[in-house]
Amino acid sequence: MSASISTVLATAFLAGALALPGVGPAGRISESTRDPKAPRDGPGNTSRWGKQKKRWDKHRIASDIELFAACFRAGLPAAAAAAAVAESYQQGGQDEALNEGENVGDTGESGQLAQLGQLWRRVVAYSELGIEPERAWAVMHGVPGCEELASTVTLSHASGSAVADSCDRIAESLRADAADDATAAAERAGVLISIPLAAFFLPAFFVLGLAPVVIGLGSDMFGGG
Repeated sequence: MSASISTVLATAFLAGALALPGVGPAGRISESTRDPKAPRDGPGNTSRWGKQKKRWDKHRIASDIELFAACFRAGLPAAAAAAAVAESYQQGGQDEALNEGENVGDTGESGQLAQLGQLWRRVVAYSELGIEPERAWAVMHGVPGCEELASTVTLSHASGSAVADSCDRIAESLRADAADDATAAAERAGVLISIPLAAFFLPAFFVLGLAPVVIGLGSDMFGGG
């Protein structure tokens, strides 16, 4: 009698543990990456879920803006300063990757750098054609930092030093945002790591920890009766 009761209780606890809902790591990670960025990070390409935003390399954009500011302080016009930034991408070969057919919407590092280099080259090309600055710099819309830079260049009639100082503030803000993004990603990774551990160890706790205690108590109670 006692053995049969113990078997029934063990089976019941095992079935209950297996019935606990759990989500695998892949499911959790895919959910967390569907909308990783806020709207302020600029428009990105939608993924197959239709929600994923582009993750811009804010450190690289900040370096571009600082180079633009240095050229501006040296007395170069905006078009020449933009050309210097575009040249830094040409030296790395990023634009060639885009011209060879790489997807403009690629969120990988090479595809993103290629797109940034292409945007700077478009600004230079439009400026050389004599297009007004508002339209020439409109291609930077949606790129964090570059959009603010475009507004500063096209709407401000301040001196070159004032524009350069504004560029420094934009670059500093971009690097602060990048640090915040890295911290948030690390915290999110910690949560994602704990979820599968709980999903796997909680059933084991019930089966190996609580089930023997309950079975032992049940055996003593019914066996004593």
